[in-house]
Amino acid sequence: MERIKTNKTAVSKMSVIELAETIVNMTDNSESVSVDCDAKSYIKELAKRLDLTPMQALLLSVFLNQYDDTRICYKDIARHFDVRPISIIAIADVIDSIVARGVLIKRIDKDGDVTFRMPNKTLNSLRRDTLPEPEAKTGLDAHTFMDRITNYLELRDNEEIEDDELHLSINELLAGNADLPICKNISELKLSDSDLVLLFVMTMLFRDNHDDNIGRSDIDDYFYKSELACHIEGLSSGNHKLMEHHLVEHRCEDGQVNTERWKLTEYAKGEVLVGLNFAVKKDNRSNLTRHEDIAEKDMFYNERVTKQVDKLKELLEGNKMKRVMQRLKDKGMRQGFPCLFYGAPGTGKTETVLQLARMTGRDIMLVDVPSIRSKWVGETEQNIKAVFDRYARLARNNEKAPILLFNEADALLNKRAEGATGSVDKMENAMQNIILQEMENLEGIMIATTNLTGSLDAAFERRFLFKIEFDKPTPKESLHIWKAMLPDLTDEQALNLAETYQFSGGQIENIARKHTIDTILDDADELSIAAIKEACRQETLNKQGKRLIGFA
Repeated sequence: MERIKTNKTAVSKMSVIELAETIVNMTDNSESVSVDCDAKSYIKELAKRLDLTPMQALLLSVFLNQYDDTRICYKDIARHFDVRPISIIAIADVIDSIVARGVLIKRIDKDGDVTFRMPNKTLNSLRRDTLPEPEAKTGLDAHTFMDRITNYLELRDNEEIEDDELHLSINELLAGNADLPICKNISELKLSDSDLVLLFVMTMLFRDNHDDNIGRSDIDDYFYKSELACHIEGLSSGNHKLMEHHLVEHRCEDGQVNTERWKLTEYAKGEVLVGLNFAVKKDNRSNLTRHEDIAEKDMFYNERVTKQVDKLKELLEGNKMKRVMQRLKDKGMRQGFPCLFYGAPGTGKTETVLQLARMTGRDIMLVDVPSIRSKWVGETEQNIKAVFDRYARLARNNEKAPILLFNEADALLNKRAEGATGSVDKMENAMQNIILQEMENLEGIMIATTNLTGSLDAAFERRFLFKIEFDKPTPKESLHIWKAMLPDLTDEQALNLAETYQFSGGQIENIARKHTIDTILDDADELSIAAIKEACRQETLNKQGKRLIGFA
């Protein structure tokens, strides 16, 4: 009895590595895979120490004995016990349960051969008499999520996992963290598994190395040859899916586009891969104006325009737009509301958009039309696509979809060149085709303002659901504008100005501003009708194209 007690005490004092070594020595050539053997007490102690089943503890010991082999197969385990490989295959589920704990790495190559490897983290943990903690796959922040992705990519780079396992692991992480903004944004893109891998490889290269100069050699270890060739062809031609989503673009070097070198776009870094805190260059192509920052302003229209603006306001109020969109969807109709505000300069088109946004609590995503044009072939089209992609994301992620405003959009909406042969005309046509397609797919509200309608392309005219023409105000409406801009005017003075001068609201505002500046500079308190009429005369001269000299 005393000898058994001594043995139990000795076993309890052994380290995990010593227990495993003893188990390996006692089961070598045992001609069976059983925990009911001479090493039973050691197996039981190891299982208890590591929270494993006895069979898991036995098999882990054998794998540990071959830790320096990166391709341990079923035959190697069978050789240790001196049994046929089929005996090991019969307990493959036990080995898989060890893999599931993150203790072993399983690899299935393209020929279907199964091998295993013990990672360094397991070996290091066993030296400390413990097992590594399983890596969490849910509830991650953006950086931890990307760390997990990077680990999988490194395993793929070292050929320790195959494509299927890599794709499965990435999709599990995306699904397990569906509410994480970066996961939500990427999932909405509906990329293929292979495109996902490429996006994450480029993200990893930028995050870890600030690499904005990616070439074929940087990505070739993550794909088989045929798959790699497809990616290279798409990236070089500019037709890759990641480029269509404006996530990746060609590098520009010394004023020239290098089609063999690529980088993540600023849009991808700032708007899709959120949470990774990438330094993003300022992008002025699409600014967001908060509705609460818009100053209230009285607007005066004729009866026709008033009815149309009120109808649009009613649509945008509360949750009415969502309900209307759902009804349209149920009927199989398009759910977007493209609107055209057209008319002479100064008739209140842009201000009407601002006031609609303020009154309905919707922000405005203002598109800076000139800045989306690029001298680089293909980049203008990518910029347009990025604008609509960003709007779609804002519309989905906000309680109220913002208003997408293309202000002074004459250049974007003009007639397309038929039989275009020049590169500029082809680029313009391609850009307009993208806008037309995006208008078809729009889920939200877009408003374009333009001064000219004679050159409006017929395809655009058909796409606009609401078309509101803003006329110059009648004398009756002008009277109200004069009184709103210069409240000290008498009704008689305002009526006289309204009947004498056929000004737009913008022109009346200019005159009111000039008069206000003059009164401040002249330290005058009273309104001067003579000075106002002089400002009207100057405005009239300016409208007729005569050059005004000096400060007015």
